[in-house]
Amino acid sequence: MTGVFEFAAGGADTPFDVVDVEAAGSSARLEVRPFPSSIGREDWFRVLLCSCFHQAENHQALLARVFQNIPAAQRQDLSLFMGDQVYLDLPTLNNYPDDSAKLADRFERYYRTNWTTNLGLEPLFNAAPAVFCPDDHEYWNNFPHASPIIQNSWKKASRERWKVAADQVYDAFQCTPPAARGDNIVVDVDPLSIMVLDQRSQRQDDRTATLGPSGLQQLNEWVDRLIAGRKIGAVVTGQSLLDKPVGKIQGAAADWVLSNYGDYESILKALRRLADAGRPVLLLTGDVHWGRVTRIREEGRTRFIEIICSPSSLVTTIGNDQLRSIGAGFRRFFRGERTRWPRHASAPDPEPYFAPQVFGKRFTTDVVCKHQGDQLAMLAFRQAAGGIEAKVTYYEVHERPNSPREIDLGLLR
Repeated sequence: MTGVFEFAAGGADTPFDVVDVEAAGSSARLEVRPFPSSIGREDWFRVLLCSCFHQAENHQALLARVFQNIPAAQRQDLSLFMGDQVYLDLPTLNNYPDDSAKLADRFERYYRTNWTTNLGLEPLFNAAPAVFCPDDHEYWNNFPHASPIIQNSWKKASRERWKVAADQVYDAFQCTPPAARGDNIVVDVDPLSIMVLDQRSQRQDDRTATLGPSGLQQLNEWVDRLIAGRKIGAVVTGQSLLDKPVGKIQGAAADWVLSNYGDYESILKALRRLADAGRPVLLLTGDVHWGRVTRIREEGRTRFIEIICSPSSLVTTIGNDQLRSIGAGFRRFFRGERTRWPRHASAPDPEPYFAPQVFGKRFTTDVVCKHQGDQLAMLAFRQAAGGIEAKVTYYEVHERPNSPREIDLGLLR
């Protein structure tokens, strides 16, 4: 059972208690702060970025311990969960029932572990309001396409039954009322506006579209509003908009990317209108199991900044993990090289031009930093000089974490 509750808040800075919420003999009490309507000049407005959480690899509640070490004054006002909050298709090669009701029951247990225990994401949920963006593991690897390692995906009828079950638990745990599954979600904190795109739950298996039927219209209307109001935008996607198209073999065996779909060009043309109007845009995503900050420039001026934060707890990949660990062992033995992250890939450089198949050579890319390993990231904004200052801080999710790494994103205006 889930419920939606509305509360009349007090003053802008006055915390209030949600009390006496009871269900099945249990009760909960939560102190929350009213959500700000605008970004101030003194206090930073903070947004936590998190994606790709495999609960089975979150040993001894490490994610919670790292998060709780962030000073309370530097915690988030908003959390953005950018996909793969659950891995419904694991363990790999497991024999899943081919029945929607039985699947939904199993999926609910996965969600309950991730949502309601200290071994999962509960400490992050309790800290601030949260908005969710689904990606493929909210369904199965490379959803909605058949996957060679997911037996239930080999037949169309089996895929449909799995989707019914996954939709039910997604609606219960991650859908943000009053939005319906497939709708894009907008969060306004003047002059910043964040649009969270659902490019997975309505994705078409013929690769004609990633967005739902009204998704592109919602995006263009949002762009119109930002241009008219001279707002600063941030777009959340489950996969990177900078990825170049993959070939048929990689797409079928691993994962198709956004640029392989028919509405990719229309999405980018909508965002190009913001660049044409001189409005800066942040592109926020996860998915790829490494972190990176990339500036996208036009004639030296920043038009977009992509921020990738992934993973928060790396999923086990049979075969790949073992090969990476063996390789790290050889490098340590023969070269004396040691790595804190033997299973994690390093971030590659992006293509030199942003979507040349759409924009030609108009926009160039420039890597600001790369971040390897399990991670969280905290975006922070403060009004200044006719715009907003912006920075992002990466936190290592590690038994002995290095100091947080802060990157100045400059003045957005």
